[in-house]
Amino acid sequence: MPEIPRWVVRDTDARRAGRTVAGWFFLALAVTVTQVNGGWPALAQQQPAASSAMSETVLAWGGNGQGELGNGTTTDSSVPVEAELPANTTITAIAAGNGHSLALTSDGAVLAWGENLSGELGDGTNTNRNTPVEVNLPPNTTITAIAAGHNHSLALTSDGAVLAWGYNFFGQLGDGTTTNRNTPVNVNLPTGTTITSIAAGAVHSLAITTAGTALAWGGNYSGQLGDGTTDNRNTPVEVDLPTGTTITSIAAGGVHSLAATSTGTAFAWGSNTYGELGDGTNTDRNTPVAVNLPPNTTVTAITASAIHSLAMTSTGTALAWGYNYYGQLGDGTTTNRNTPVNVNLPTGTTITTIAAGGGHSLAMTSTGTALAWGYNYYGQLGDGTTNHRNTPVNVNLPTGTAIATITAGNDHGMALIEPPSSTTTLEVAPRNPEPDQDVTLTATVTCTTDAPTGTITFRNGSSDLHTVPLDGTNAAAHTTRLPAGTHTLTAHYTSTNTCPSGQSEATTITIDTPTSPSPSPAEPGDPGDPGGLPITGPSLPTTVGTAALLLLIGTALIHLARRRRPTHHPR
Repeated sequence: MPEIPRWVVRDTDARRAGRTVAGWFFLALAVTVTQVNGGWPALAQQQPAASSAMSETVLAWGGNGQGELGNGTTTDSSVPVEAELPANTTITAIAAGNGHSLALTSDGAVLAWGENLSGELGDGTNTNRNTPVEVNLPPNTTITAIAAGHNHSLALTSDGAVLAWGYNFFGQLGDGTTTNRNTPVNVNLPTGTTITSIAAGAVHSLAITTAGTALAWGGNYSGQLGDGTTDNRNTPVEVDLPTGTTITSIAAGGVHSLAATSTGTAFAWGSNTYGELGDGTNTDRNTPVAVNLPPNTTVTAITASAIHSLAMTSTGTALAWGYNYYGQLGDGTTTNRNTPVNVNLPTGTTITTIAAGGGHSLAMTSTGTALAWGYNYYGQLGDGTTNHRNTPVNVNLPTGTAIATITAGNDHGMALIEPPSSTTTLEVAPRNPEPDQDVTLTATVTCTTDAPTGTITFRNGSSDLHTVPLDGTNAAAHTTRLPAGTHTLTAHYTSTNTCPSGQSEATTITIDTPTSPSPSPAEPGDPGDPGGLPITGPSLPTTVGTAALLLLIGTALIHLARRRRPTHHPR
């Protein structure tokens, strides 16, 4: 770097030094002004609420000979109909069996409807029901999960125990007997065992423990219990999984079983007549074998029907294998498969839930729609026809309906409806108003089920500012003036249709009090005097103009201070 020249300075040094200091001061002040006033305060916006798993509506479709649709009739339906739930009931989970259905309520009770020949409704009778009745749970019992088999039912309690009721010829209730039960009994779990998940097949039952192991009980004539034998069991035995395997989900089919592991693989055991184990053979297995998944596939969920199997992958696709006479594998053919094939989903579809029925398959998409394929004699595909389908078709859900989950029985399907939700957002403009400047508040409402109608009430703290009806763009606006100080602004939506009322998140803005010009000892108009340039507020034109002038003053002073003066020599 070149050396800075040293100038010969006499009696002007002090004045030049003063100009230099003043020049740099104005440059620094210009930068400070723009930095302090240049940032815009962010306005908080409403974020969509987390999706609720609760609903007051259950839809059902397909076979209804035993009342399993729960709509008060025994008439089949090829489109979804609403189950007649008790008033003020909120449902969190559903399950479907051969001819009966189950629902879990938000208070931990269980409802049941449909066939009850073997006591599978658990209401203390053997009478079929075409509307829901309450299961007679033991006192002080809270249920967290449910499963429906061919003619038996299971429930997981909040303390990790399992209850069972219904048909028990093969010991599938796990209570140490083969006696049918029309009210719940305790499954005889091994001492110290806590269950986290349950599944019910045609005549056998499965459970996952907190240790990631699997238990099984009931019919075992094809090895579906996976314990290395074909002996029926009326109390739980451990599935003979490979050492080091941790099970994350489990499924029970007609006479076979599936499990997904913590590493994204899948195991299968039991009957394999149609390739439902997916291991590339048609040989029955009484201990688990690995499903031959496509390379680089990670399985996140599995489900089993009477004689076919489904898996959901980490990329939201679906795999299928086993019996395919009615197109239930969804690959566009009716050819049985003993290794997994891809379901021909519509382009751009992401699957979030899968379910396998007797001869049909169901799936829920990321947008809350439902797909169905396979056997459709009873309308169990829900597409308004009774035509079998070998690729997925849309279930005819009511307009504006989104589903939260889906399940499949032997000849029917069920879906839990996502409750309607609305989101209200608030925008404030300008974002940094001055005292008594016009401020425009704009609220916009979105709704999952309907075009929102109603009014918006704008509030400042607890005080109402104005109420405005929503316009055709689902928005409402109001212009007001606000004094100096801090203001907490909200928009409150009052609905006049099915969209829920709601409010925006609060938006807080602070309006500064104007500052008076600082007194200046210098003469007005002095080019070196900053006193005539007060900054009175965060107005952008004022800020930019002030900063520019300060820059000019600072630069001029530095230039004057550094200008070369001739050296004086005595004559």
